[in-house]
Amino acid sequence: MMTSWQGRGNATTLMKGLLHVLALFVLCTCGGSEASTCPAVCFCPSISRVVYCPRKGLPFIPAGIPHDTVQLNLNDNKFSNPVLSSANFSSYRDLEQLYLTDCGIEYIQVDTFLDNKKLKWLDLGKNKLKRISDFTFRDLTLEHLFLNDNPGVDISTRAFGGLKTTGLYMQNNGLDKLSLEVVRPMNGTLKTLWIDGNKFEKFNPQWLYLFKTLSHLRIGGNPLHCNCEAKWLFEFYSSTSQIFENVEAPACRSPGQLRGQTFQELQEGDFKCQLPVFKNVDVIFEENVGKLTCLASGDPVPTIYWMKPGGEAEVFIPKSEDITKEMEGVMYVPNPRAMSKNRYQCVANNPAGNVTFSINVAWPPIPEYGVDVPQTEVAMKDMSAADKKDDEDSEKTVDDEKFDLKNSPKIIEIFATNTSKVVANDVDVVKSTKNIDNFTSGHIVGAVIGTFVLTVLLCVLIFYLVLKVRYQRKHGSPVHHHHSNGHHVHGEIKRGPPSRHELDEVEHTMKMLEKRSYDIHV
Repeated sequence: MMTSWQGRGNATTLMKGLLHVLALFVLCTCGGSEASTCPAVCFCPSISRVVYCPRKGLPFIPAGIPHDTVQLNLNDNKFSNPVLSSANFSSYRDLEQLYLTDCGIEYIQVDTFLDNKKLKWLDLGKNKLKRISDFTFRDLTLEHLFLNDNPGVDISTRAFGGLKTTGLYMQNNGLDKLSLEVVRPMNGTLKTLWIDGNKFEKFNPQWLYLFKTLSHLRIGGNPLHCNCEAKWLFEFYSSTSQIFENVEAPACRSPGQLRGQTFQELQEGDFKCQLPVFKNVDVIFEENVGKLTCLASGDPVPTIYWMKPGGEAEVFIPKSEDITKEMEGVMYVPNPRAMSKNRYQCVANNPAGNVTFSINVAWPPIPEYGVDVPQTEVAMKDMSAADKKDDEDSEKTVDDEKFDLKNSPKIIEIFATNTSKVVANDVDVVKSTKNIDNFTSGHIVGAVIGTFVLTVLLCVLIFYLVLKVRYQRKHGSPVHHHHSNGHHVHGEIKRGPPSRHELDEVEHTMKMLEKRSYDIHV
C-alpha cells in the first residue's frame, strides 16, 4: 500500500523529468534556429554549413553568417574598407575554405586569420594587394594559398614565416625578383609552386634545391635571359619533365638569337656567356688625389676589381636584379705620389672569364717646374679561359701578368653600383706628361688622323721638289742675257748644285718620314 508521501514524491520526480525534457527541447530548437540562419543576400544550402555570397555588390562582410560556417564565398564584391583584420573572421573558428577573390583588398593585417586554425583553402587572388607583411599567415596549415593576379604586390622576406602550405600560387603578379628566403620557410611542406606569368629574367642556382622538392612547378611566361647562368635551369627542366607536365614551357626573351624559343627547342650549347669588354677607362691624377674609373660590359654583368699597388683591391659588385649589361668601378687614390712608381689594374670578371686593364703611373721630377708630373702607361689584356694556355707559352712581361680571383689579394672595400655611361675606348698604350691624365679614344684618333694628314702633305711637297729639280736639270730655264752692245740674246742658265737651304729641307722631311713612333701630348 502506497503512502501519501510516496505518491507526492513520485509526482515531484515526474515533474522534474518533464522539465528536463522541455528544457532540452528548447535548447535544441534554439540551436537549430541559429544553425539555420543565413544573410538575406546570400544562399545557404541546407545542412551544408556553406554561405554563398558572390557578386552581390556587398560593401562589407554581411552580418548573420552562422558561426559554424565551413565554407564562405565572398568573391567579386567591392569592400569599402580595403584592409582585412582579425575582427572580420575571428568568430568563424570552423572555417575551412575562404574565398575573397576580387574584393578590392589592399592590405592584410598580421594575424588576421589567427583564430581560423581549421582553414585549409584561402583565396586572395585578383585583388589590389600592395604589400604582404612579415608573418601575415603564421600558425596556418593550408593546402592552398592563392595570391595570383595582384600586380605590383610587394612580398616581404618573412611574409610566409610560420606558414605551412602544400600549394602556393603567385602567377601574374608582375614579380621581377623573389628572394629564396621568402619561400624557404615552406620547404618542408610546399609541393606545388606556380610563379608563371611574372617578370623573372633569371633564377639563382640556389633555387635548384627547392625545385627538386616539388611535385609540380610552373615558371613559363617569364622573360628569361638564357645565358650560361641559366644552363642549370635548362638541365633541370630536361631531366625532370614530369614536374612540368601539362604546363607552358619556359621560353627565352634574350639574347636576341634565342628570343621566343622555348626550352623544348634549345640545346645545352645554346646557353652562352659573353666575355667582358672595357668600354672606357679614365685616369685623372691631381697633386693630392687620383680618380680611376673603369667601365666594362659583358653577359652577365661583370664584377669590377680595382687592384692597388700594395696588393689590396676594391670590388664593385653588380646588383643581383641588375638588367643592364654594364658595370662601373670608381676608385679614389689619396696621395698618389707616395710611391715613385705605381701600378693599378682594373679586372672585369664574369663566368666567361677575365679581362685586365693595367696602368703604370710614375712621378719623375721636373726641375724646371719644381713639381712631380705623373707619366702613365696603359695596357689592356683579355684573359679568357680560351687563351690562358697560349699566354703561358708566350714571353711574360709586366703587362701580361694574370689576375687570379681564387688567390686574389686582400679586398678592403666592396661596392654595389650601377651605371649607364658608355664611352668607347680602344687604347693599347698611351703615354702622357701632363698634370692631369685623361685618356680617351678621341685623343688617340685625333693624333693618328693628324699624323696621317701631315705625312701626306710632306710626301706631296717632296715629290714636287724632286720633280722640279729634275726638270730644271734636264731642260734648264730660258732667260735673257744682256750683252755689252745692248742687244738681247736668248739663252739658258746653267743649273748648278742645290742650295744648302734646299738640302736641309729635304733632309728634314726624310727624317720625319722615317720616324715610326710619335709622342702624343693630351
